[in-house]
Amino acid sequence: MIKIAGTISHIQTRSAALYVSNAAVTYLAAESIDQISDKGNVFKVKNLTITPPSSEVEKVDLWGSDALDTIGSGVPVIGTFQHQALSEKSWTEAKISGTAVFSHDELGVTTPAGDSFEVLFCGNGIDVSDTPAFTRYAYGDVGTTSGQRLRVGNLIAIFNNGSGISNAAMANVIVTKMGDIKTTGADGHWEFDFEAVCLAKDYAYEVED
Repeated sequence: MIKIAGTISHIQTRSAALYVSNAAVTYLAAESIDQISDKGNVFKVKNLTITPPSSEVEKVDLWGSDALDTIGSGVPVIGTFQHQALSEKSWTEAKISGTAVFSHDELGVTTPAGDSFEVLFCGNGIDVSDTPAFTRYAYGDVGTTSGQRLRVGNLIAIFNNGSGISNAAMANVIVTKMGDIKTTGADGHWEFDFEAVCLAKDYAYEVED
């Protein structure tokens, strides 16, 4: 039996925050992700799921058999076995999904040019010079009229329960979905689902030593 001493420093929902940045973030080896000054604005989200990259492995069967394997360094059993190999496949992308609060402004950001999912997903949009002013977003524009979908943004999740910190960063994200705009009920608020991905090399996870 393995005995575990002490208590587990668990992280409650209120101890986490998601930051969104429309611009590239400067990451330093001497600075933890939660201390980055240009990590963007914090957003009101729930149902957040972060899926780190994974590496699939395929078994490859080969002709012939091993010579008699004997127990020793790196060999746990004795026997003669068919030749086999494990083929490591390319790492998958990292993914994040969740539900964000819907607002009359870009997720409640005070300046239309601020960090937002709308800009990451749709580009910078078109200024509408009405009173009050608006920003009009289009979907699928590959030109420069309203701006192409941004590919330099960052999503940073910080988990801090007061006893310790862990961080997850996704750089150069592509927001793939700003989903159904839906309500939580007549006495609740409106919200929408979102999804984003980044390459394995652009995902990092930190735990406090």
